[in-house]
Amino acid sequence: MTEPIGAGHLLTDSDLRSVDSLGPVEVLVGVCALNQSRSVVRVVEAAAGGLAAPLADRKSGIVVVEAGFQDDTLDAVKSWLTKRIPAVPVSCVRIAGPPSRSRAILGALAVAHRLGPAACALVDAGLLSLTPEGLGRLVRPILAGEADCVGPTYTHTAAEGTLTTNLLAPMCGALYGRRIQQLLGGCAALSGQVATRLLETDVWESDLIGHGLEIGLVIDAIVSGHRIAEVHQGRKILDAGVASPDLATTIAHTVGPFFRLMDRYRSFWSESGASAPVARIGDPPTVVPETGEIRLDRMVRAFNMGLKDLLPVWEQALQEETLASLYPLGLLSPDEFVFPAEHWARVVFDFAVAYHAQRLPRDHLLRALTPLYLGRVAAFLRETHAGARAGIPTVLEGIARAFEAEKAGLAARWR
Repeated sequence: MTEPIGAGHLLTDSDLRSVDSLGPVEVLVGVCALNQSRSVVRVVEAAAGGLAAPLADRKSGIVVVEAGFQDDTLDAVKSWLTKRIPAVPVSCVRIAGPPSRSRAILGALAVAHRLGPAACALVDAGLLSLTPEGLGRLVRPILAGEADCVGPTYTHTAAEGTLTTNLLAPMCGALYGRRIQQLLGGCAALSGQVATRLLETDVWESDLIGHGLEIGLVIDAIVSGHRIAEVHQGRKILDAGVASPDLATTIAHTVGPFFRLMDRYRSFWSESGASAPVARIGDPPTVVPETGEIRLDRMVRAFNMGLKDLLPVWEQALQEETLASLYPLGLLSPDEFVFPAEHWARVVFDFAVAYHAQRLPRDHLLRALTPLYLGRVAAFLRETHAGARAGIPTVLEGIARAFEAEKAGLAARWR
């Protein structure tokens, strides 16, 4: 364990004075920004409303942490502050170093360590769906001593968040024994002690600081035995103006860190038992079937192109029996396409082993997973479309069971 990373290492003297002006607080909200001037004011307004009403009896503060290369985000907040006086104090600071959302999270945690709140909420500056009530639901379980970490759950359609529902969530449950709906939720609340402990981990010294930090923090919380809970936050709406990477890059930036963490925590996941859900507070989330026309042809076509063009890569990444199970899928039309969850789980774990063994350049390997993922999503959307026989909860449970069934074989091959 290392010394916690202090705000003094990350902020200028002027920014430190701004942070200290908030004074000791019981609740701190860190709004983590990366060139998000379009949405940041709405998020700060929602956070201020949540602290002023449901948590009016608690001394609170907001710090906007910009880790991008533009001044527009902080300028937007400062301009807003000249026009109105929020019910809670707001500080604006910039984190030095390469632009990275992970560095904004690091900065917010460092400020929390400096101010010593009982609860610290971390919110993406692009999370337009944040409401004052939603912020209160995140923070109250921490203040009541009911949880150490609280994350969101969302109501969404089957087509939304498929990387989470079909890969990240079932893999997390199979390996680490906790079923968490959102590993990339856009907001979370932590106790002050957890915030400080996270600064003591060596995760900040790894390449997770560039991508995948949220996943790393969730898994670290599970492994450390923290009490984790989830609260429903309605529908998730992100600022559409923020440029998103292409799908292959998204997979590389999320699945890659997950695979890397398997090396770090092997002693834990190889011994963990069957998965169990984390505590749920409030109304349960729902996954809504897609009711309109679903165009699966492009996804199935991408799978078939991968089966043709990426076969040399797949031959190195997949076991023979796994690869053999894919060939018949290339003969199916979009209207009859299937990709069973058990086959998909084997594909993902085969790729994890290949990543661990460094059989190929890792970025190249991860990008080669993209057509397989698209094939699985096409099958998933067929299974869960409105009118399909299997209900969505049944399908999701089947995915979770498929990954858990493959775990023993994964552990045996992890050398």
